[in-house]
Amino acid sequence: MARTRSKDFDNIRASILDKTAALFAERGYAATSIGDIAEACESSKSRLYHYFDSKEAILSQMLTEHVDRLLKGCHEALSNYPDPVERFRELVTFFMKIYAVSSNKHVVLLTCIHFLPDQARETVLRKERELVTFIRDIIMRIRPDIARNRDLSHIDTMLFFGMINWTYTWYEADGDISSDELAARAVDLFLGGYRALPA
Repeated sequence: MARTRSKDFDNIRASILDKTAALFAERGYAATSIGDIAEACESSKSRLYHYFDSKEAILSQMLTEHVDRLLKGCHEALSNYPDPVERFRELVTFFMKIYAVSSNKHVVLLTCIHFLPDQARETVLRKERELVTFIRDIIMRIRPDIARNRDLSHIDTMLFFGMINWTYTWYEADGDISSDELAARAVDLFLGGYRALPA
């Protein structure tokens, strides 16, 4: 007979994901055991397995939810901001907010994705490529003369992600600059240079 779910099942799963993300971000995936996760969650290993089948399942759910959250923001920006510059600004602001409040999950996405089984890894990578395509299409609309060269547009897009993806290594969300201010500065720096590029 299947074990019934508690009314707090989803909240407990979310808490496990958050606490495990902190462990993976600090120690790495390989160096973190199910026992470490259970201890961080103040749980037994058997109780932990009620919520996730394995350490891999925790990682897969964590990364899928994180990327899906970013994609949801992309779709909302696509619907609500027809002007490409406004859409770009809104998306970068959204990304930086997510990075600020989910920095551990973002670190895990950047450093632990290769530990996923092949099918799960390809699913997350496909979603990441979709994120890249969203940004690439926006900046191609901002500079349609450059957009004629899709290789350059892809390079410019990856340069942009290179600028924002690694802010977790130095940015402190509770510091002197808010995530909104950081996003505005990133947008101004990128677009200032991008608009000045020769065709």
